Amino acid sequence: MSSLADLMLDHSSQMMMLVDPGSLRIVMANQLVTQTLGYPRVELVAMTITDIESSLQDVFFWEDVHNGQFQEIEGQEGLYRCADGEMLSVVKSVRVVAHENHALILVLARDIRHERKVEDTLEQTLSQLRATLESTGNGILVIDWQGNITNMNRLFSSMWGIPDELLLERNDAAILEFIAGRVNECDLCRARLRATVDSAETEDLLRLTDGRVFECKSHPQYIGERIVGRVFGYSDITERTRADEALRESRDRLEDRVRERTVELEQANATLQGEKRHQQTLIRKLEEAHNQLLQSEKMASIGQLAAGVAHEINNPVGFVNSNLGTLQRYAENLLRLLSAYEGIEGSLTTEQSEAIACVKKEIDAAYLREDIGDLLTESLDGLQRVKRIVQDLKDFSHVDKAERELANLEAGLESTLNVVWNEIKYKADVVKEYGNLPTIECFPSQLNQVFMNLLVNAAHAIEDHGHITLRTGYDENFVWVEIEDTGRGIRQDHLSRIFEPFFTTKAVGKGTGLGLSLSYGIVSRHHGYIEVKSELGKGSVFRVVLPRNLPVEAVTSE
Repeated sequence: MSSLADLMLDHSSQMMMLVDPGSLRIVMANQLVTQTLGYPRVELVAMTITDIESSLQDVFFWEDVHNGQFQEIEGQEGLYRCADGEMLSVVKSVRVVAHENHALILVLARDIRHERKVEDTLEQTLSQLRATLESTGNGILVIDWQGNITNMNRLFSSMWGIPDELLLERNDAAILEFIAGRVNECDLCRARLRATVDSAETEDLLRLTDGRVFECKSHPQYIGERIVGRVFGYSDITERTRADEALRESRDRLEDRVRERTVELEQANATLQGEKRHQQTLIRKLEEAHNQLLQSEKMASIGQLAAGVAHEINNPVGFVNSNLGTLQRYAENLLRLLSAYEGIEGSLTTEQSEAIACVKKEIDAAYLREDIGDLLTESLDGLQRVKRIVQDLKDFSHVDKAERELANLEAGLESTLNVVWNEIKYKADVVKEYGNLPTIECFPSQLNQVFMNLLVNAAHAIEDHGHITLRTGYDENFVWVEIEDTGRGIRQDHLSRIFEPFFTTKAVGKGTGLGLSLSYGIVSRHHGYIEVKSELGKGSVFRVVLPRNLPVEAVTSE
């Protein structure tokens, strides 16, 4: 036989042996025979087929073949003896083939050990599945893709009351129609039982004609990705449904009673809310009146203080300034006279010159001539600064101006800064970033009070030493003033309350909690608003925004 033929036989999936019917000797065997049975090929061709097929049935068969009675076999189970003495279960087929006018017997055999294991496993699985179906608390029905019942447990047939004659007849269509006929929603039930290849999972409540209620859940049954049927699970929820209905009825009655009581409470609450709103209105008006009174008293006090300070300081400053001016002229005349005397020192006697030189040395006349002018100039400069401070006090309080007027907020900010400078100079460096604001119509003294409150708060927020930045700007409609500090910042839960009257985060005795509230009221009456940005540990920014054109009726005099 050619090598290609040998190669083909050796790659066959079945054991193949060619037997001489006369001697029953194995003429040829493929490689799978040697691998499966364990006999070397040289040993195999020296053996007879009965050395391998040793059962009594096989011996009789091969005896008939030896006597010329050829009979073909298809798919017969048998046992093959392996080289190690183990018996191998096989399925064999026998064919009669002709070769060169001689008959030969071709034996085809397949090892079925694995198939037996698979069959045993399958049988065990089916047994477990049957036991599971019978032990579950639900009625189980399995229908294949053709609409035939492939399985049902006893609980299913019991809960539906399927007659024994239908079960014995195995009339699947009649059983399914019997089930649908017992349900009030018969069309729905019938449609579900017929939809065996639907991929959707379903859940339905079925009310039976006898008053019971079943819950039905169905799932598609797959082999691989192909739907081969559907599994239905039925639960009797009659008692649970009745309990739910009773509970629902009780809950409805309770809800009716609750609604009635709620109406009564809502009416009572509406009355209380009306009284509460009235009280809140009265309280708010009282707080506003109180705040306005405090503001008026504070501004009046500041005005009186500024007026008194200005009056008391202006009088002595006036005559001191006048006297220093006169003293400066006198000193200049005396120095001119001294220069004239020095011009005739050469005509004096030696004794006179020495006496004058001794006095000049004693009083350091040259230094006096140089320093006396500087002293008088510095004194006059100091008096000018005192006059500026007095003017800043007057500008801050505007004691001489009680009407609304055009004012420059940057000038007011500067005068306010000078007034509170003692609160700031040891705590912060002041940075000014002015935007050259246009004048607006306002009550300057009131806005100066806002700036003072914000500046003092900024200084108090800085614990050691920091920076306070004064920033201004404007656009077509608004002007704004920003006061930014590098203090400890404000907590987020406090930001919404900082403008409430009497709310303060300062220690007891450090603040009344009215500063920002009064500032908010002043800015609001100017038709403006205050914006706040703050971050703990980094500082805060307060921006006062005011309209450039204030309506005449918008602000009333404080």
